[in-house]
Amino acid sequence: MFKQLFLKDLKPGMVLTQPLVSPTGRLVVEAGTLLTEFIIGSFQNPVYMKEILPEGVGFDEMQLNVFVAEQHGALSAEDVSNVGAEPSDEGDDLIPDPNREHLLDPYYVALYDNVMEILTKLLDPRNINRGLDLDAIGQLIADRQLEQLCDGARAVTQIHNMNREGSYLLHHSLHVAILAGLMGRWLHWPRDYRERLVLAGLLHDVGKLKISDDILNKPGKLTTAEMDIVRRHSAYSAEILAKCGLSGEADIMAGVLQHHERGDGSGYPSGIKKDIISPFGKILAILDIYDAMAANRSYAHKVSPFEIFDRLNADMMEDKIDAEYGVLFVKKVCHALTGSWLRLTSGEKAKIVYIDQSRTNSLPIVETTEGKFYDLAHDGRVKIVELLTLSEAMGA
Repeated sequence: MFKQLFLKDLKPGMVLTQPLVSPTGRLVVEAGTLLTEFIIGSFQNPVYMKEILPEGVGFDEMQLNVFVAEQHGALSAEDVSNVGAEPSDEGDDLIPDPNREHLLDPYYVALYDNVMEILTKLLDPRNINRGLDLDAIGQLIADRQLEQLCDGARAVTQIHNMNREGSYLLHHSLHVAILAGLMGRWLHWPRDYRERLVLAGLLHDVGKLKISDDILNKPGKLTTAEMDIVRRHSAYSAEILAKCGLSGEADIMAGVLQHHERGDGSGYPSGIKKDIISPFGKILAILDIYDAMAANRSYAHKVSPFEIFDRLNADMMEDKIDAEYGVLFVKKVCHALTGSWLRLTSGEKAKIVYIDQSRTNSLPIVETTEGKFYDLAHDGRVKIVELLTLSEAMGA
């Protein structure tokens, strides 16, 4: 249940559903943080809170929005590390804690919706023939809103559970950009190079704005002629980017043009092989597959991340996608999924408590709300249906 409580009424096990921000705009504690005795003690200390209280609000009047688990009482956990920290430039974000509920949180959703509103205006299909407003797109990346979405401990789950009402293309483009930001950190790339990868991810499918929705959203199998039209979108994207002044940005142009190329030469538009495909092209190929399979599309239903891992592993074995980038991506996503909630084919809700990251095709060990454990790699009685949001998991 979601509640608004005074500081004196906070209890360990509650989850903060809105960020605690100082009057100067400094993020003090991020949304989704599990409240421990240590954190609550800080909130209930007037000296500590003096610099954090909103203007005109007294200590006894301060309230926080929290989620309270009703089914089994308060949750328990160790102190959460890196409280309020922004995503790290060093590659690993928050260390996943099986007890930390980092599911769909209101702050992330609000930030996502704000970025989506900006993106909707920037990628308006009615204006695409006039080109892109690169200054506005550059500002979107520069003002750090998009970067804040690239939080590995939350972003992966959001991609699976985010409401994708409206344009599939825009949601997909934003998700691939977010995953690109994560990959840039996981590869320890410098900020400027990461931002170039994010921009390539954001614009990789912009050429689809020139293709009829009747074809893009067709529920049945495409005809050969329709498939030929769809396969032109990579070239259309490159043409749009060149037209707006990005023709000299070789890595961005290559990533956009090559994200459907495959290492064995079976991809398009040019059928080139792995030795010619650029790093951006290899990475965006992986991210494009992952997010597409994580979404409901007109011709396919979304699947769990572990089914997507199977697809990526098969493509790596067949030399279609780059194994070095692919293995890193799968391992890091597994790392981020620890602590997430699932719905099982048995109807039970369960939390991921362990994933063997030594193998890219590992299934997790999960614990149900009734305290039952399943090793899904060896127990064939149940399978994963989907990831759950915080409210779904806790029965809110």
